[in-house]
Amino acid sequence: MPRLLGGIALAACLLVVADAHAQPSTSPPASPTAGAAAATGNAPAKPSDAPLPSCLDQTIRGQLSEQLKPRGVQKRNFRKDNKLVLLAHGGVFGGDLTSSSWIAGGSLGYFFTEDLGISLGFDLTPLKLDLDEPLNEFFGDNRFEPGMAYVALANVLWSPMHAKLKLGGGIVHADVMLFAGGGRMFHDAVQGLSFNAGMALDMFVTRALTVRLDIRDLMAVEEVAGETRFTNNIVATIGLALWIPTGL
Repeated sequence: MPRLLGGIALAACLLVVADAHAQPSTSPPASPTAGAAAATGNAPAKPSDAPLPSCLDQTIRGQLSEQLKPRGVQKRNFRKDNKLVLLAHGGVFGGDLTSSSWIAGGSLGYFFTEDLGISLGFDLTPLKLDLDEPLNEFFGDNRFEPGMAYVALANVLWSPMHAKLKLGGGIVHADVMLFAGGGRMFHDAVQGLSFNAGMALDMFVTRALTVRLDIRDLMAVEEVAGETRFTNNIVATIGLALWIPTGL
């Protein structure tokens, strides 16, 4: 009896092992990509490396390009090269040794290129010394003789920057200019040559007209009320410039 029971148990075990080998495996098959990655030691590709979905086709791209307006640097709507510029301006003359007063005049310029030009200018301003009047009354003599001063200067203009300004509801193109030059300031109180240097902003309101704002340092040797020294007179003006093509 014990030998019979042992034989039955051994037969049952053999049947269970044979059935396990006969059933198919339920685990998913190994991916060839995973196998290649395991063989080479590299991780699988990232989702961001996958190509774009096919829904973004040429039709959608065309619709987006029509609806979206490109931004960036736009072409200038005005060019200065080979043009004459006729300027009339007026403003304030802040004297170093003399009193502040008005200044008015104009200039004629020419631009060889878009960035480089020259100009010849002429201005007039009254030179006076308000503090000298009480001294004249006290001492009974004139320590400073007021009069009209005439300023004739030649300048080199350089326009290194082009800008766009938002004014009101629109965009205005503008040029930033630097200038420097020399000449004469004709007055009995002024000695020798005069020099100036400054900067200007040209705002293009039309294709032939600009509004110019400029500020400069007008330098000259002056003798006022017994004092002689090199002066720095600040001049600020606003004017209108007319651009005339030359056909060159």
